[in-house]
Amino acid sequence: MRELVNVIRISLQFFTILPVAKTVEWTERRVASSILVFPFIGLVIGLCEYGLFRGMSELSISVAVQSMLLVLLPIALTGGLHLDGWMDVSDAYFSRRPKEKRLEILSDPNIGAFAVLSLLFLLSLRWMAIHELLLIKEVPISMWMVVSSLPRLSAGWVLRVSPLAKDTGLAAYFKQGFTKRISVIYIVITVLFTVYACVVHLWLSVVITLILWTITFISWCRKQFGGITGDMIGTTVEGGVTLTWISLWLLHLFVTA
Repeated sequence: MRELVNVIRISLQFFTILPVAKTVEWTERRVASSILVFPFIGLVIGLCEYGLFRGMSELSISVAVQSMLLVLLPIALTGGLHLDGWMDVSDAYFSRRPKEKRLEILSDPNIGAFAVLSLLFLLSLRWMAIHELLLIKEVPISMWMVVSSLPRLSAGWVLRVSPLAKDTGLAAYFKQGFTKRISVIYIVITVLFTVYACVVHLWLSVVITLILWTITFISWCRKQFGGITGDMIGTTVEGGVTLTWISLWLLHLFVTA
């Protein structure tokens, strides 16, 4: 139990800005085990989003403003960690440079025009989907939590099964301590989340969309970069969150309308 608490603390320290009173020693095993906590961090973020949503609804704040604040809240809670990955990958890919040069661009702390444009595109689509969903129906707490957790679950699989683009960096650091036991537990967690989304809420089409996104993204990373880096994990999360919101909006627009 104490080891589990240490893993949770490491995960919260790295993936969020939530205050963690005690600093924990980072070991390979603990860092690798943090992948098990990743989707549950999504649940916490989704719960925070739902709390903000309910609070704004009570204050009769306009849907447009609600949507904007709900887009910004998870970015604030994660310190923009995953969006930084999205922007770096966008800069590298749209540079149209050879594979080796793209990897160099990923490590460059400066951002270019393509990073800014891709960020605006991503967040505009997310705002649109949330805005339209709020206009169509009351968004339940389960939807907020699933949207935040499933893309993080997907990111864990990208980290687990993808080859590394380079032997250094965050992705390599997180993969070092992977064991068969961690993989088995992650499979169980994946099944539980998937069953909940498909059986309880009948969101099979959303889950399938996210699975296709994961498979396609892994293949794309191999082709464009030779594998993954830490930035690709952030890209999986941010792209997955936006895609999940769009899928839920289209599902309620054309299927349950």
